[in-house]
Amino acid sequence: MSFYRDLQLDTAVLKERIRSGAASRQQVYYGTVLTAKAVLTLLFCTGFIVLYSVLFGAENSAAGVAVLLCVLAFQNADFGVSLGDSLKLLVFYFAVIAFLPAAAHLFGPAVGLAMNLTGIFSLYLVGCARVELFNHSTLVLGYLLLYGYEVSGELYLARLMALAVGCVLTCLIFYHKHRRMENAGSIADLLRGFTLKDAQAQWKLQSALAISIAVFVGELLALPRPMWAGIAAMSVLVPYAQQIRARAHQRVVGTVVGIGLFFALCFLLPEHLYAIIGTLGGLCLGFCTKYGEKVPFNTCGGLCAAVGTYGFGAALALRFVQNLFGVLCAVAVSLAVGRLCRKLCPAHR
Repeated sequence: MSFYRDLQLDTAVLKERIRSGAASRQQVYYGTVLTAKAVLTLLFCTGFIVLYSVLFGAENSAAGVAVLLCVLAFQNADFGVSLGDSLKLLVFYFAVIAFLPAAAHLFGPAVGLAMNLTGIFSLYLVGCARVELFNHSTLVLGYLLLYGYEVSGELYLARLMALAVGCVLTCLIFYHKHRRMENAGSIADLLRGFTLKDAQAQWKLQSALAISIAVFVGELLALPRPMWAGIAAMSVLVPYAQQIRARAHQRVVGTVVGIGLFFALCFLLPEHLYAIIGTLGGLCLGFCTKYGEKVPFNTCGGLCAAVGTYGFGAALALRFVQNLFGVLCAVAVSLAVGRLCRKLCPAHR
């Protein structure tokens, strides 16, 4: 294969080829490919978000991240339905994140809880039929980012434009990559197939409840960026029940490690170079394949953005508290809803 085609390989595949290389030349080659892939991905992501910030305002960089997540994910992922219905789901997704996060802020925490629950559950319901693709990591993260970085007035109109452009771009990429797809299912099939007797349906309900409740409690406590708790809950609640406790442990430990790493780097670097920590974290993510490996670097990136707003000590404390609460909320809601569902309608697989 050519170097360009090797760049398209998954990071896990490249790392496996490095480990199993029969000759040092092969290992060096695939190591070079992996490094180039990480660097190019970082450059593309940075350039994409900078372009969005220039076009639609720095306050709308979150919209750029949400679009970027879709652009990257849906080159390979799909919704498990026909091409036409998949494109309809993409339009539906962008409509949800354009209006519901903003509306949830207008009516206070209680009504906001209902709106967030409706929006997030709808994304799980129709967007995560193929749970092995982890579409929820793309869809719900985009929702939470737009909820967490609220804008109003002309900036909100610019956000709508940014998301409309992102919707068209994502649909074009999806069509190009999946135009020969053979899935014949429909959105109606997804809706008819939902039953709480199914373990995956229970997971969707658990996840939507845990994320919405975590954000709701954060709002009641007036915690800055309650989306952090929601993101922590989402990342822990994977569709495989046996992995939830392990993920909860990895999230808490990884957050502590990330905070320690960020603190050490800030101690070593002059203040005007603090911004480079986020870039280094993004680069390191390009070499990671396991969830536990990614959490510390994601933590560094999040702290890099938060320190300028909340101050050094407050940002570190908030990151830990929000993540710990999100994890506890995810585990508690998962156990409670799972027990209730098993009692009322025993699951089948």
